[in-house]
Amino acid sequence: MKAMRVEMLFFDGDEPLAHTKVLVHGTEEESEIECPRGDRFAVTRKFEEPACPIFINSFDPNGAFVGRSAMRMGVHNSDELEAIDLAAPYVLCFRSAIVDCDDPEWATCDPIPE
Repeated sequence: MKAMRVEMLFFDGDEPLAHTKVLVHGTEEESEIECPRGDRFAVTRKFEEPACPIFINSFDPNGAFVGRSAMRMGVHNSDELEAIDLAAPYVLCFRSAIVDCDDPEWATCDPIPE
């Protein structure tokens, strides 16, 4: 079944905070990304074509809610990192790949052609 792997890199300005990969598939899921310095991002996503809804709640190192960001990420394979501003001061850089969600190696497999 078609899904999308999204490699996510979170930053505070130029300071890298976290690097992870999530699978976006037909069932809505939420992942908690915790950064070493204490920042936290709750990422909710669901696979939909032509674009997947993605919501990110951002929390500062003290656990205080900073803001909610919402986007629709187009289903595509990308070679380059793309960047978007989240609730200040956070930035998300991401790269996506179309994959088979039934593949146990979804995190490292080659992308399916668009």
